[in-house]
Amino acid sequence: MTLSKWIFFAATCGVVFALYFMFCVVPILQSVKMSFYKWGGYKTKTYIQWKNYADVLKDRVFWKALKNDLIITLIKEILICSLTVLFAVTLTRFRMKTPEVVLYKFVFYIPNVISTIIIGSLWGFVFMPSGMGLMNSICSIFKSGVDVDWVTKYPLGVIGFVASWCGVGLFMLTMIASIHQIPGELYEAAKIDGAGEMTQLKYITMPAVWLQVTFMVVSILYQSLGGNFGLVNVFAPNGGLDNNAMVMGLYVYRYGYSGKPIAIGYSYAAALVMLVITCVISLSVKYAMNKVGESL
Repeated sequence: MTLSKWIFFAATCGVVFALYFMFCVVPILQSVKMSFYKWGGYKTKTYIQWKNYADVLKDRVFWKALKNDLIITLIKEILICSLTVLFAVTLTRFRMKTPEVVLYKFVFYIPNVISTIIIGSLWGFVFMPSGMGLMNSICSIFKSGVDVDWVTKYPLGVIGFVASWCGVGLFMLTMIASIHQIPGELYEAAKIDGAGEMTQLKYITMPAVWLQVTFMVVSILYQSLGGNFGLVNVFAPNGGLDNNAMVMGLYVYRYGYSGKPIAIGYSYAAALVMLVITCVISLSVKYAMNKVGESL
């Protein structure tokens, strides 16, 4: 490479890599280092080798948090994937006017730009335990005297549903873009051969957009494991009754910032265990999705 090319590389990619290393790689390395220390944030650090990791793996609350995260993630995978495909196919295959399509896209995408706090507060009114809650009012139509504290009794279902409502819009737009890339001649030929809409969806649309489906499934997975903290912190900031709403993100946060005593080193260890689990599950699911895509 000539000198001018090196200068251009340093002025463009070099700056980006330097910032990435400074703000992403260095904090991760510091977290790995601090996970081997007993430290409360202000006293002297004590090197304790692998004790933090051993304590995390022996803590039943951590495994319950992992289980809750997996349940919420499963709910999100089912709801977001099914609704994304349904809405995307409906807006592309059915004959709708352009203003209608634009309106639906706008409405579905709105939750992606609203704060998690606002979303939690709005849905909190829906699931209120008193007669003022919309969900209890709807249930009272079929059975009088319904007064269920939905967030306390069914926290994972509520959080999974609200998180799914937030996540459909973005994936729907990317799915629509993928469907528009499919040649229309394939659908015309299928119609001539007598194939219905469901047959076209199975043998034309889904194989063509399977890469996008894989991206959606894996994205939901790695964003959810450890990333359900926002809504959980709104609905059940203490982890719920008997930790029935505890998730890994909240578990790390409580030890690192809001717990007493604060255990920074322990929270780092828990976060790194969470990272390893998320990577293993995400890579395994991606491998399985690729195998399914090869068979389509």
